Amino acid sequence: MKGFSSMNSCPTLVSIVSYLVGKILITKLHKNPFKRACLDWEIRYKIIGGIAKGLLYLHEDSRLRIIHRDLKAGNILLDEEMCPKIADFGMARLFIMNETQGDTNRIVGTYGYMAPEYVMHGKFSVKSNVYSFGILLLEIISGQKYNRFCIGGEPYELTSFAWDSWKVGTATKMIDPTIFSGPRNNILRTIHIELLCVQDAVSARPTMASVINMFNNTSLSLPLPSKPAYLATIESEKTITSGSAGKVGAQSVNWISITEQLPR
Repeated sequence: MKGFSSMNSCPTLVSIVSYLVGKILITKLHKNPFKRACLDWEIRYKIIGGIAKGLLYLHEDSRLRIIHRDLKAGNILLDEEMCPKIADFGMARLFIMNETQGDTNRIVGTYGYMAPEYVMHGKFSVKSNVYSFGILLLEIISGQKYNRFCIGGEPYELTSFAWDSWKVGTATKMIDPTIFSGPRNNILRTIHIELLCVQDAVSARPTMASVINMFNNTSLSLPLPSKPAYLATIESEKTITSGSAGKVGAQSVNWISITEQLPR
């Protein structure tokens, strides 16, 4: 099994790992609440930062620009020190450095992590990876999978709930209750950054370099996010049916059907 990650000691290097004694991120977050409780905010923030640096390398520091196209929790490997490695490049596309966008008629990836411009129009770019990174942020913060997100036993669409909660100042509802400590302002700032990553307008999403700058420079004022991509598309298509906004089954939209792939 091989993966790529920028090294903390030298961000321009790539680590190729043939064997990891750690676990896949998805098994830590979603499959065992006891293991999830071991991931305090400090560890989760370290994982987030490592994934961000790995993506920055793929987008800007590699000889060829690499678009992963299947970035998800199941493709993030953790070593003994909880350093993340981005794995499974079977669906990745290579760009020469002056290329910024690709088009395809064959949509591959995992539904829920894929940006809407890719799902609906086959267009992918570094901003498609930024969208997937935003979904990963929500899963790491909430400790729940995007398609199985529940609050008080009620199912909700993850990005819609994050947006609605952030708008009314109740974004702390997104935080995994097993996170007993950690600076709430830092966690809320991370939710804000996540919402910037999943905006509908591709041009409005930050680059990974900007994302890392937002994390490192806490005095930097963050721009206000616009609606998450899928929520904006649903509203523009006027397909919202009766029921609470954000709840699973409350909206329908005639998109391409993508089969969810299980982690290998």
